[in-house]
Amino acid sequence: MKRRILAVLATFALLITAGCSTSASNEDAIEEERAITVSVDYIKKTDIEKTQTVTGQAKPIKEVNVIPKLPGKVSEVYVSLGDEVKEGQTLFTIDDKEIKLQLAQAEAAVNVAKANVKRAEGGALELQMTQLESAFKSAEINLNDAQKMYDDVKILYENGMASKQDLDRAKSGYELAKEQFETAKSALELTESRINKENIETAQAQLKQAKASYNLAKTQLENTVVTSPADGYISSLNVNEGEITSGAVPAATIVDISTVVVEVNIVENIVNKIKVGDEYPVYIESVKKEPFLGKVISISPNVDPMTQSYRTRIEVPNEDGAIKGGMSAKVEIAVEAKENILAVPVECVVSEGGKSYIYVVEEDRAVKKEVTTGISNEEFIEISGDIKEGSQVVVKGQNFLSDNSKVIVAE
Repeated sequence: MKRRILAVLATFALLITAGCSTSASNEDAIEEERAITVSVDYIKKTDIEKTQTVTGQAKPIKEVNVIPKLPGKVSEVYVSLGDEVKEGQTLFTIDDKEIKLQLAQAEAAVNVAKANVKRAEGGALELQMTQLESAFKSAEINLNDAQKMYDDVKILYENGMASKQDLDRAKSGYELAKEQFETAKSALELTESRINKENIETAQAQLKQAKASYNLAKTQLENTVVTSPADGYISSLNVNEGEITSGAVPAATIVDISTVVVEVNIVENIVNKIKVGDEYPVYIESVKKEPFLGKVISISPNVDPMTQSYRTRIEVPNEDGAIKGGMSAKVEIAVEAKENILAVPVECVVSEGGKSYIYVVEEDRAVKKEVTTGISNEEFIEISGDIKEGSQVVVKGQNFLSDNSKVIVAE
């Protein structure tokens, strides 16, 4: 029995010895693992600019709708969607046959009125009755024809068988014929009395009226040629040959994209940090990764009730036309800046319990130091506390450290 007890004790002693040996080996291993490999940078003075990114869309600096002054049938279109045009370039024309006829009639009336003035000023006692009577009869026939045409079209229009443009055209012809009739009638009546001062004034007034009618017809003829109001590109085109133009829809839209404007919404807490003339980087990734340089050209003085922000317009040069209207843009707005301040890479700072810490390497140890942080950007953050410029600070591996951990600095 004693032998058995002694054997058990001996075995137990061997186990204890082996256990102690194993524990010592583990402690040596743990001691080796405590030397954590870290990467470091240096606490240094630098300039930090804090930015806020806002998004918007690029729009043409100028967008002009082309609306013909004269409705009518399109006779020819000279441009296509996307074409570059210059100011004054012809876009399309409207049929001008009726306008040319009206112009010829108005010109004839002017010539008659001029002749009347010349005769009145010359003091002639007789006028050429035959010529004037012929002109009067011709004007009377034209008026009767125009009256009948207008009455017929009016009836058709009221019954839905004629367009408003047909009615307007008939009315215009009637009014012009009426003016010409009145002019011829006045000229004829002038022959019934001797020429005097009143006759001269009347003749001059008639001439003035005839010239006004002529100028109106001439302007209408000019309006049959529709030109571009500005340099740019055709961004929309809503006319085709043979169609009737209407003022309800723009016939074309011209956009100038030599410069684009990015419109962004600026929130209340930073709107007073920017001003007209400030320049900021504008990123339009669909064009290139590098930023364009944009300049603030306007800031709304009143908040948008829908977005609770202030509409701000930023101008961006676009000489090569690579930026198209509607492209998404990001603008980096500088909201705060400091110069020559102590800073470390952002990833150095560890937050614990509402406080901020960094690990500073002193010899082969990582010393945990509480710091106060300030301004930051995507790369650096301002710090202050028991620190000094030039100290090594852990940038990788800090999440595995505790105060006074043994470290190995990676090359």
